[in-house]
Amino acid sequence: MFEEISINSKHYYHNIISFIMLGIWIFIGVKGYKLRKYNSKFKISFWILVVCLFQECIDFINRLFLDPMYTFSIQRDLPFLQFCQLGFYFSLLCIYLTKDRVSDNQKYSINQFFFDSAFLLGFSGAFQGIITPEFVNINNFVGVICIQLQHSLIILNLIWLMTAYNYKLKFKGVYLTYFLINAIAPFALLINKLLGTNSSGDSANYFYVNELPKIDNFLLNFVNQYPSPDYILYIQPIFIIYFLLLYIPFFIINRLYNR
Repeated sequence: MFEEISINSKHYYHNIISFIMLGIWIFIGVKGYKLRKYNSKFKISFWILVVCLFQECIDFINRLFLDPMYTFSIQRDLPFLQFCQLGFYFSLLCIYLTKDRVSDNQKYSINQFFFDSAFLLGFSGAFQGIITPEFVNINNFVGVICIQLQHSLIILNLIWLMTAYNYKLKFKGVYLTYFLINAIAPFALLINKLLGTNSSGDSANYFYVNELPKIDNFLLNFVNQYPSPDYILYIQPIFIIYFLLLYIPFFIINRLYNR
């Protein structure tokens, strides 16, 4: 469980966990829809929070103590400093702060912003992380479990928020999240520069503003030929188009529902 495994084994275990999580997504979606009008959904919300935080603890313990091949450092192991992680914790905050079913006519709130940002940053990034996993510095079976759950639990949280609490992506959240991304970028460049490299020669690359993930991704392939920070500029149209595409289903649903 803690010994180094081959790249083929990493993909094998990752795919098995992904299929298991697919079934759990379906279950939690159906359960959330059935419990939408009942207070018993708060029990499931509580256990979702517990499982997500437990997974984060195991991930840090594995990197710190259980994986002898891993070099823990502030250059790559600080929490909250990747967009997927930001979406993950925003989804947890939304679950924790939401006390009742969300009305379609409710004013825009901080909870709604947490959901919108989690959906745009986490949902899309999580699917890409599951379909095209990056196993750099993932050495053992526990690491494979954690990196898979870090992505699939984001999707589970969002499914729960949509089915149990009636959250929908709002257009205001689309442009607020877009502004959030661009506000973070210069600070991330500065943080990465200040942190430099660790003892293994790995440079800080929080929010991937210095270097894109080393994966074969259709969207990233449009900009991966540009150096940092130039690709931050060239990726802007991709962000805009991608966010709008994610919003279209909710726009159609709102139009049909309000007829």
